[in-house]
Amino acid sequence: MKRSIVSISVFATCIMALFIISSFNTIPSSTASNAPTFLNGGAVNFSSSGSSVEADGTTYVGNVTATGAIDAQGTYVMPTEVIGSALHCTFILKFPNGTITIRMNCNLVTFKGVWKVLGGTGIYQNLKGGGSLIMPDDLEEYLFGTVRGI
Repeated sequence: MKRSIVSISVFATCIMALFIISSFNTIPSSTASNAPTFLNGGAVNFSSSGSSVEADGTTYVGNVTATGAIDAQGTYVMPTEVIGSALHCTFILKFPNGTITIRMNCNLVTFKGVWKVLGGTGIYQNLKGGGSLIMPDDLEEYLFGTVRGI
């Protein structure tokens, strides 16, 4: 008799544990309704267009398009600084859901370089990433790399 009572208790405990564990799958995620417009990691490309130089001669402005892990269009401001044969730029991208600040370091001989996300606002506040870039001319930038966030 004791053995069957213990067996029934163990069986009942297992069934209760199964119901409790399975109920976790039906609890909605609190972040599901705030899903960002970028993937939590993946390839991304940024390209500038319609660029012009401000009166100071060192700040560029224009339109920017992000494709891949981030799918957005917006504008940018890019102050630049030349040190020797290197060009150092802060690429500030303004999208409808926030901004992304990127640091770019380019070689003025090869017109190639690297970039790294410095920070962001809005849905991009936790964005990290980086990659490579090319500058085919004075007014265009093409960044290739990966990002991760939230």
